[in-house]
Amino acid sequence: MATLHQRLPANTKGRDFIVGDLHGCLELLQAELVRIGFDPAADRLLSVGDLIDRGPDSMGCLRLLREPWFFAVRGNHEDMLIDYAYEVVMPYGTNVCGKLFFRNGGGWVRTLDADAQAELRQDLLPRILSLPYVMTVGEGLSLFHVAHAELMTGSLDQGGFWARLEGLPADQTRKRVLTDDQLTEKVLAQMIEPLTWGRRLVGKVDEDKSSHIDTPAGRLLLSQQPMHPGLSLTYVGHTPQTTMILHDSHLFIDRGAYARKSDTCLIVLCHDEVCAWLPYPPEIT
Repeated sequence: MATLHQRLPANTKGRDFIVGDLHGCLELLQAELVRIGFDPAADRLLSVGDLIDRGPDSMGCLRLLREPWFFAVRGNHEDMLIDYAYEVVMPYGTNVCGKLFFRNGGGWVRTLDADAQAELRQDLLPRILSLPYVMTVGEGLSLFHVAHAELMTGSLDQGGFWARLEGLPADQTRKRVLTDDQLTEKVLAQMIEPLTWGRRLVGKVDEDKSSHIDTPAGRLLLSQQPMHPGLSLTYVGHTPQTTMILHDSHLFIDRGAYARKSDTCLIVLCHDEVCAWLPYPPEIT
């Protein structure tokens, strides 16, 4: 069974950095680590997931999972790889998992030689399987979370056909943003799909009612409701944006690095510096 929630103690030796969706862009990350003076003996790097697909070096990004300073949550691309690698064959079915994986950038697995295939199967896939869906770092006023898509309950089907078909009760289909106290194994077990695929929350941002602040990492949009009562700052990726966005305590930091365009980049943020940017006290309950 997948780990749902991992807790890490506060980093008392160095700094905590959070990186957006890597998607195989290892060389961009290496350049950023040099730029920020990353110290692997003291600092930690926390990933919002989607280490693989679309970029040039998915295996290199997966090999980061061996590093003691690197921590990641599972994204939808990790889940697609797992579904492809451990596909359950159904009678009269087609290779749906494989089609979904390859349609979303998984073709790199077909280019691996025998040694790399064995490395993936025997070492890296077990490491992916052990990744949590949510990380919580520190405690008290220093607490923050890392997830892939959104901490919002309810079916992505919005309580429609599939929710009715599965017979889900109303309290499981109703949309609500979680609070720190609600990040339990029981709650998270009911919302794997929103954790990795959800885009409902960022879709609620009203730019006309938002404001911007300029930061050393680029422009940050503060939505009409930047913080959610009871939820600490939560770093997420999944949905590429032209600017960072803070909405309902979720800081969206995927800038579509794999696209290699003039308005895309790989973001690596120092948590302490982010806290200094925000015009909100750390106590949000």
